[in-house]
Amino acid sequence: MSRLGPIFITHHHYDHINDLYPVILSTATLGRVDTLHIYGPGGTQQIVDALLNGVYAPDIRFRIEENREVLRRTQGGHQRREAISDVAVHEIGSGVAAVGGGWRVMADYVRHGDFPDAPDFDWRCLGYRIEAQGEVITISGDTVPCPGVIGLARDADLLVQCCMWSESALTNPTVQILTESVLPTTTQAGQIAAEAGVKRLVLTHLSASINEAGALANVRQHYQGKVLLGSDLLVIE
Repeated sequence: MSRLGPIFITHHHYDHINDLYPVILSTATLGRVDTLHIYGPGGTQQIVDALLNGVYAPDIRFRIEENREVLRRTQGGHQRREAISDVAVHEIGSGVAAVGGGWRVMADYVRHGDFPDAPDFDWRCLGYRIEAQGEVITISGDTVPCPGVIGLARDADLLVQCCMWSESALTNPTVQILTESVLPTTTQAGQIAAEAGVKRLVLTHLSASINEAGALANVRQHYQGKVLLGSDLLVIE
């Protein structure tokens, strides 16, 4: 955990940022000494500030005072560098997000929610393209088919694509509406993979309506490459 970083956030739905503070805290308490860089859409700085200076400020103060008390009462103790709040936020948009030793991360806006009747609501979701060692992994973010995700996934070795519903769920009128601009079906995921020309596809963000046989049949309407359903702790070589 001490070597984890940087962090890339797609958007600010709770299921995508719930573990942000535990990651900030754990990387520090388990040995991180460098600044933790966090990349995400506009509003990410406000969230991190709220976590560090508001919600979890007492937690952070507790750990500082705890360490001081241990050092005061022991011989030969070592001052632990306080890295919990050593965080740098980068609010990004479309383009090169970050570059490191032999790797580059590109970002673009993807379509996850459309609210024409709420012009004051600046809601953004990002997808990411990771280029390293001559290979490409695309993280779709939460999105239906759109130019952003197609561009990020173009000729990728692996596309990790969110996919919420099976095609059969379209009998529900609410699901029909949501698949227009919020989250895709298995068939739409196949459309994205086919149009982008990806080599392998992994479906994530799956609802209970999705089973492997049905998902594969839906995807195969458009995409003929290798398909996997994501599962906890899945490792892909």
